[in-house]
Amino acid sequence: MIKDKGMPPTHDPERLREAEKGCWRAHANVWSQMLREELPSVLILEADVAWDVNVRTIMTDFHKHFTLLLQHLNSTQLPRIRRIQKTVDEPTSNVFPDPDDPWHSKHWDILSLGHCWETPLHHEFMLKYKGEHVPAGKDYYGEILGSERVVRKSGGIACTTAYAISQTGAAKLLLRTAVDLDLPVDLTIKEMILSGDLVAYSAHPPIMSQWKYVPGINMNLRGSNSDVQESRQGVADESPDAWETVRQTRSVWMPTEDFPDVAFKEMTLEGAWERILGGANLLIR
Repeated sequence: MIKDKGMPPTHDPERLREAEKGCWRAHANVWSQMLREELPSVLILEADVAWDVNVRTIMTDFHKHFTLLLQHLNSTQLPRIRRIQKTVDEPTSNVFPDPDDPWHSKHWDILSLGHCWETPLHHEFMLKYKGEHVPAGKDYYGEILGSERVVRKSGGIACTTAYAISQTGAAKLLLRTAVDLDLPVDLTIKEMILSGDLVAYSAHPPIMSQWKYVPGINMNLRGSNSDVQESRQGVADESPDAWETVRQTRSVWMPTEDFPDVAFKEMTLEGAWERILGGANLLIR
């Protein structure tokens, strides 16, 4: 239970559900901690995040091309939230290697890796590259991609399953939501990107997604699938054939349909049985 006395003010008290308030609290705790500890950036992964089994290679490729995009756009560092003493030789107008900040977090507020939707704004500011672990066939505003991924300037996202945030992004979001907590976390981020108050980049197809339990095994009845809007929880969905499917696939997980653009060749959870237990049978009595 979220106690209202510990929440920020809002001009629309009925707007947020309890789960949405709890979601904001969890994210805001991370934003606050990273500022106290002066971390350059933090990767925030929600509990139901999913990724491809080759995520390390995927992220290495993405980092390389994200850096190239920043260079191509002649990116400059964002204004600092607090005054930081700079060395004489430290440039502020271009992207340079920094072992203490390899993701160049002084150039952005949000870097989204796992979102369920994105506006077309800024979609032309992008870099397309080959990705051996990306299934072909995804659409990018009328262009059908091959085995390719796009790193782009974001036009505003929905869902916060996986994103990195910089010190400037954390400070901006903490202040915005402390003044008026009137929207869910993801829609606040979207609003601030659209208004130009947040500088954001993203991947298409997204590198990460949400997982959910396969239908028919009554996990909705338990409220075990992620649903901040509380629209599908507590609904029985038992199917007599579901456990036979589980026995054959040896997985109770699947990517959620709420992330239509995600493209995994092998979602880690779906392939876990084969990689850990090999050919061992799943006996359901």
